[in-house]
Amino acid sequence: MTAPKVLLVEDSEFMSMRVVDALESNHGMNLTAVETASEARTCLKTNSFDVIVVNYELPDETGIEFAGSLNKSGTEPSVPIILLTGKELEPIASDAVDNGVTEFVYKGDHAAADMDVLANRIETVIAAYGTTAA
Repeated sequence: MTAPKVLLVEDSEFMSMRVVDALESNHGMNLTAVETASEARTCLKTNSFDVIVVNYELPDETGIEFAGSLNKSGTEPSVPIILLTGKELEPIASDAVDNGVTEFVYKGDHAAADMDVLANRIETVIAAYGTTAA
């Protein structure tokens, strides 16, 4: 199996470094990290990814708005999107799903961990949706 290609959209440099280091070192994934939704769209024009992990709060829009711009139908994603958030999920979950978010990971517990939960969610959505060409 080839290493999953993951686009990480995270504006916190600390969190981005933690996610990249943990997923590449401990889980054998290939990550590309950008800080904004705009940078992510530019990156998607020239690269393909198996999954996108996006922070809820970005400088230029929310992760949910970003997901909605990529997965217009909200049902069958063109690329699976995992929303990484420190916010309570209950108030945002319905809107996120309606905008094409595939899965959620609460990042509050993961800043100092091996990112096992996130790695598991990445593997799960890739298995469910297959390799994409987004």
